[in-house]
Amino acid sequence: MKENDNMKELNKKQFLKHGKKIIFHNTPRGWAIVIMPDRIIIDTYNKPAHIHTKNRGIHIPVKYKNYEEIGLVVELHLEKNKGINLNKLMEELL
Repeated sequence: MKENDNMKELNKKQFLKHGKKIIFHNTPRGWAIVIMPDRIIIDTYNKPAHIHTKNRGIHIPVKYKNYEEIGLVVELHLEKNKGINLNKLMEELL
C-alpha cells in the first residue's frame, strides 16, 4: 500500500479579486467556496448546497446546487460590485 492511499483527495484553488480571497475546495465528501476575510462559506458538507455567513451554525439553502454555477455567481458578483455586498450576494444565491 502506498503512503497516500488512505488520504482523501483534495482539489483546492484560490485567487484574489477586489481584495477578497476566494478559496474553492472540492473533496469526495463535498465542496466549499470560502470568501475571506468575510468568512462567507457556501458548501455541501452535511447538507445540500447552503450558505453560512456570520451565524456559522445556520445553514441557509441556496437555489443553485452545482459547484461551478455557484462559483460563477460569486465571481460575477465580485466583478460587478468590485467586492462583496452580502445582501446582493444573498439575493443572487437564494
